[in-house]
Amino acid sequence: MSYKPSVAVIGSAGFIGGPLVEAFSRPDLKDKLQFPVKDKTSTSTIKYVEAELSESNVAKVVEELKGSDVIVSLLPPSPDTISVLESTLKQVKPKVYIPSQFGSDIRPAQKNLPGFLKIKIDHSDNVRSFGVKVVEVVNSFFIGEGHFLTEIVGHVGIDANTKTVTYAGSPQTKIAISYLPDVGNAVASLTSIEPSKLPDTVRIESDEVTYEDIAKKYEKDHGLTLQVKNITAEELLKKANDRIQTAKEFSLEDFLLYLWAVSVGGRDYGNSYSKNDDDLVNPGGKLFKWTKFH
Repeated sequence: MSYKPSVAVIGSAGFIGGPLVEAFSRPDLKDKLQFPVKDKTSTSTIKYVEAELSESNVAKVVEELKGSDVIVSLLPPSPDTISVLESTLKQVKPKVYIPSQFGSDIRPAQKNLPGFLKIKIDHSDNVRSFGVKVVEVVNSFFIGEGHFLTEIVGHVGIDANTKTVTYAGSPQTKIAISYLPDVGNAVASLTSIEPSKLPDTVRIESDEVTYEDIAKKYEKDHGLTLQVKNITAEELLKKANDRIQTAKEFSLEDFLLYLWAVSVGGRDYGNSYSKNDDDLVNPGGKLFKWTKFH
């Protein structure tokens, strides 16, 4: 019998939610998944599920998700949210769980920046201890018009206020990038793959660029010239490690600093990989077209 899983998506209003919901309408998935997918948006392929995530409401959430073969979480990683998710997953026991990890490859990132997003690592490990197959999706830096790497650029050393770009180490350092529609398509594809064929970590990328490529695009898009500054990778790593040890609460400025610090390690340190899994989610590029850097 062919594998045709039922899928539930939690937190579809987030950053990746729209692209993922859209990806589920792909023709090739019609015969690979059980529709409707349980989600927070009602469409022909998505069923609206009303369930508040709280400790007092775990039983209702479990009831809503019962029977789901694959659960995808797009929720932010707060301790309270993770506690409820873990209580829920322990009871529902899906065949596959895709946590809201995305972004940097945070396990190797611990080498240069210990503690970076460790809450996500602990969450995945906890769910694995329940006997659930957990697939961590890594896509390195998001990119898209109006947000990351076009307007939000602190994690590649660009300061929009001072019109400067600071290179930590070489301007030619490689970073993997992923456009949101590609991430949505990749995750949708993963939900249809048999659990035995899924690795613990799936690394995807739309393209690979350098710090300098991003700076040049920023200059072109904004009609300006960035003044170039240089620091060593070691200087950046020290600053980031000092900050992560003393930070009391989340701030976007700090988070971008951490992302920047992780990327200076180069290959296989968090934001660039020697091997990706693009062909697993999009064999031969036949299911969807990867978005190239533009």
